[in-house]
Amino acid sequence: MVRKHFTTTIEESISQAFKESCAENKVRMNEVLEAFMKSYSAGEFKVEMEYKISKNEDK
Repeated sequence: MVRKHFTTTIEESISQAFKESCAENKVRMNEVLEAFMKSYSAGEFKVEMEYKISKNEDK
């Protein structure tokens, strides 16, 4: 299997919590990310996002 570098930006607190969880569970971060990507790509789950826009009105 050919390995490819993957670089992205992630909120620092999320990255740190993920790193700590992986260490506690004795798994490598890339293994968890690969499992997520594989399952997501296979349609095994979906992520739903909701955006809210509010209008501030001067009173």
